[in-house]
Amino acid sequence: MKQSLTGRGGLPRKLSTILLSAVMLITGLAFAADNSIYIDQTGDNSTIAVTQDGTSNVVRGIQGVGTGNTTPAKIVGDGNNVAVTQTGSSNTLSLGINRGTGTGTTGNTVNYSVTGNSAAGIINMNNANTGTAASNTVGITQTGNNASANLNLVGNTNTIGVTTSGGANNAYTSTVVGDSNTQSISLTGGGGNGATVNQTGNSHDTSITSVGATNSYTVNQTGGGATGHTTTLDFNGSSNTVSVTQQGTAADNTANIKSVGSTNSFTINQNAR
Repeated sequence: MKQSLTGRGGLPRKLSTILLSAVMLITGLAFAADNSIYIDQTGDNSTIAVTQDGTSNVVRGIQGVGTGNTTPAKIVGDGNNVAVTQTGSSNTLSLGINRGTGTGTTGNTVNYSVTGNSAAGIINMNNANTGTAASNTVGITQTGNNASANLNLVGNTNTIGVTTSGGANNAYTSTVVGDSNTQSISLTGGGGNGATVNQTGNSHDTSITSVGATNSYTVNQTGGGATGHTTTLDFNGSSNTVSVTQQGTAADNTANIKSVGSTNSFTINQNAR
């Protein structure tokens, strides 16, 4: 495992690591600005906790040239438990999980919690792009302005819970490929909320509950049959736009839409063929 912590003015500081019974704890302390944590971990059944409290914090791979660098922090293995907590403004998370290839192993669990402005999180559970990212679990909680999350998840008994609360310009984007997919998304409180959910195969669900402001929801679920699809939207506030597309094969589609106020627009396409 390699890691570095950069503090005030870009000077490197030491990041202590404790390894005990395959448990790894990483704590990043934010100093003033331009803090960063670099993670490159290979192994199974580790516990990785990253806490940043401050401004301009970053968790990602080793920083390249330019401010737009998004090289993901890399974790390779099975059964790892990763928790990232960021508090403050201008936080960035770029995390890539490379699932191992061993049989009978458990998936990885990632919990991402961010409070602050301009926070952006990218979580790619299929970072190796092998299509074998199975049995992973992800939880995302965002509070504040301009927060966004982008999730890529591939296979097996997926369960995803996302909450964005308060602030403006919150967004959630998702791509899930297969198996027993379920997403429960709550965009509460106000601002330019958005959610985009893409699920391709097997037992879809998707439940979006929203309360306020300029909401926009797009749900695409394809490849149903044997109790796939479903989409339950329950929204309350202003300027809502909803587009739901659920397609074959041969059966399943269900869309349950409940709305209360303001400039609503619904577009629903369902195809069971």
